[in-house]
Amino acid sequence: MKRKNNFKKRRLLSGNLFVLIALTALCCAVIVIVHTFSVGNRENESSYETAVQTEEETTASENISIPAEPVVTGTATIGVTGDVMGNSPVYKSALTSDGTYDFSQIFDSISPFWESADYMIANLEVTFGGEEKGYSGYPIFNCPDELAQDLKDAGVDMLLTANNHSYDTGEYGLLRTQEVVSAAGLEYIGTRTDENESFILIKEINGITFGFACYTYDTREEADDAKSLNGIHMNESAAQLVSSFCYADLDTFYETVESDLAAMEDAGCDVTFVFLHWGNEYQDEPNDYQTRIAQELCGMGVDVIVGGHPHVIQMFDVLESENGNTTYCLYSAGNAISNQRASAMDSDGHRGYTEDGCTFEITFEKLSDGTKRVSDVYILPTWVEKSSSGFSIVPLDYTLDVSSWKTSYTSSAVSSYNRTLERLGSAYGELRTKLGLEQVPESVSQ
Repeated sequence: MKRKNNFKKRRLLSGNLFVLIALTALCCAVIVIVHTFSVGNRENESSYETAVQTEEETTASENISIPAEPVVTGTATIGVTGDVMGNSPVYKSALTSDGTYDFSQIFDSISPFWESADYMIANLEVTFGGEEKGYSGYPIFNCPDELAQDLKDAGVDMLLTANNHSYDTGEYGLLRTQEVVSAAGLEYIGTRTDENESFILIKEINGITFGFACYTYDTREEADDAKSLNGIHMNESAAQLVSSFCYADLDTFYETVESDLAAMEDAGCDVTFVFLHWGNEYQDEPNDYQTRIAQELCGMGVDVIVGGHPHVIQMFDVLESENGNTTYCLYSAGNAISNQRASAMDSDGHRGYTEDGCTFEITFEKLSDGTKRVSDVYILPTWVEKSSSGFSIVPLDYTLDVSSWKTSYTSSAVSSYNRTLERLGSAYGELRTKLGLEQVPESVSQ
C-alpha cells in the first residue's frame, strides 16, 4: 500500500510539475508576444511621429516668407540755379523795338538743362514793382515783368523770393512781385501775401513728397530792432510777409525752422530742402555763421541746403550729424545772370568770380520700404557771357569738347569752369565716386 501510494504521489507530482512547466512556458510565450507587439507599436508610432514632424517642418519651411529687396517706387531730380540779377545793362539789353522786353536770349543755351530737371528752382533777386515805379538796377532792383514769363519758358518751375532785395520797391512791390510770378505760372517761396499763409511749399513730384522752405537774413543789428532789408526799414504789416532771420538771434531762427520741418513731417514729406540767403558778398569761402547754421540744420534733419547772396561759387559739402542725418550743402550757387563782370570786380579788390554760376542737380529715389536715397548729384558750371548782342548763360558741359561750347569766348569759359570746380572742393567728386558715378574732370583746357 505504501508503495502504491508513493507511486500515486510521484505520478501526481510529475503531473503537477508538467502542468507547472507548461504554464510557465505559456507565460513566457505570452510575454514574448506582448513585448514584440509593444516594440513594434512603439517603432510604428515613432516612425509616424517622425513622418508627421518632417511634414510639419516641410510645411513650415514652405510658409516662411523671405523679405524682398526694396524696389524703387519714385525718382525725382531737383535742379537749383543761382542769383537772377536785374542790373540795368541786363534788362536794357532785353528791350525790343516795340517797347517790350524779351529776356529769352539769356536763357536759350541753358534752357535744355533746366528743362531736363523734374523741378527747377532759381533765386529771383529783383522785384516786379511795375513800370510806374521806374525800372532800376543796383542798389534798388525793379525789373520788367517779362523776366518772370521768360524764366518759366526757359524751364524754371519755382522762384525764391526771400532775399535782401525783396523790399526794394516797398510793400506794394513786395506784393506785386508775387502776383507777377504767379501769373507767369511759377510757384514761389520765401514771401507771402497774407500773414496767415504758410511760408513753406509741399510738392509731390514723381511719387516723392518734397518740402521746401526759404529764409533770408535781414539787416537788423539786434533782435528787437525793426525789421529791415537792404537797409530799408519795413512797415509792420510787410515785415510779416518775408521769411527772414536775424544773425543776432539765431535761436529764434532755429525754432522757426523746427516748426517748418514739423509741418513738413506732418504733411508726409520724404525730402526737405532749405534755401538760405546768407553769407558775405564776393567771399569765396562760407563764413562762420554759414557753417554753424548748416550744421545745426543738419542736426534737425534737413536733407538739402542751397545758398545764395555771395554772387560767387562757394563749396559743396556733405554734412553728418550726431543723430545720423546726412545733409548735402551747396553754400552758394553763384550768379545765374548778372552784369557783375570780372574786370570790375577785380578792380574792386575781389577776384572776379562773379561771372561764374552753376546748376545744381540732385536726384532722390524713394523705395518700397518708405526710405529714400540720393542716386545722383551733378553740378553744371555756367558762365555769364556779355557781348554786343546781349547776355547769355553758357552751360560748361564737360561731356562736350570745349570748342563746341556755345560761346565766342572759349578761353574765358574754360577759366570759369576751372574756377568753379576749384571752389566746389573735394566733397563733390568724393560723393560722385561713392555713388558710383563717372568722375567729373577737375579742370579742362582749350
